[in-house]
Amino acid sequence: MLRRTLIHLVLLTLPALIPTLSAQGAPPSLREAVERFDAAQAQVQTLQCPFTLTLRRALLKTPSVTKGTLYLQGSDFVHFVFLPPEDLILHLTPKALISYSPEARSGELMKIGIIKNANRKFLGLGQKLSYLSEYFQIHLSESKDLPGTWLLAMTPRTLSMRKRMQNLNLWVDRESWLPRQIQWIERSGDSWLVELGALRINQPLPPAVTGFKLPEGIPLQSDFSFFATRKK
Repeated sequence: MLRRTLIHLVLLTLPALIPTLSAQGAPPSLREAVERFDAAQAQVQTLQCPFTLTLRRALLKTPSVTKGTLYLQGSDFVHFVFLPPEDLILHLTPKALISYSPEARSGELMKIGIIKNANRKFLGLGQKLSYLSEYFQIHLSESKDLPGTWLLAMTPRTLSMRKRMQNLNLWVDRESWLPRQIQWIERSGDSWLVELGALRINQPLPPAVTGFKLPEGIPLQSDFSFFATRKK
């Protein structure tokens, strides 16, 4: 399903701790970039940062912009807490997607199912660019949109993926090689751009995040409308 694919792409492309690469001269070779990125994945256990999500719908003139804080624990979960006026918490794991509105006291649940051989090599920050290269053709270049970054532009290799999306783009800081922006563009032209703020790596996460559970009595719909067309 498209929604499931988008969630996996969020998990695949979230930041990792990358060894420093010189910001001077021509871009590194793709092989060097892949090796450096892959070698760094296991170093990140937890991550916390502010984010800005810009959603552009092909049929709407005005983009939707929301902000909040992102928390990540290895390949266990990604947790998004949106700032007001958005009444929303998203908790994403390899097995399920939970959407919770504290003020409305309502939630949604979409089960993904158990992924075979689930471990840090295939989920979350453990995902490798070498693995992604089986499904995407990766092109590395100097970014013109975001100064001081390299752009990893990925186009789908497989027919099934090409039917769903056009591109997956990752902007990486030249000096630290920490991701600065992530974008995926659907076949319909809709696009999702996640801008990441200052990253806190391998610091304790709040207990409310690591122990996240829905309050008792919250009705859960078997749906996940976050990726549905949202109001302007």
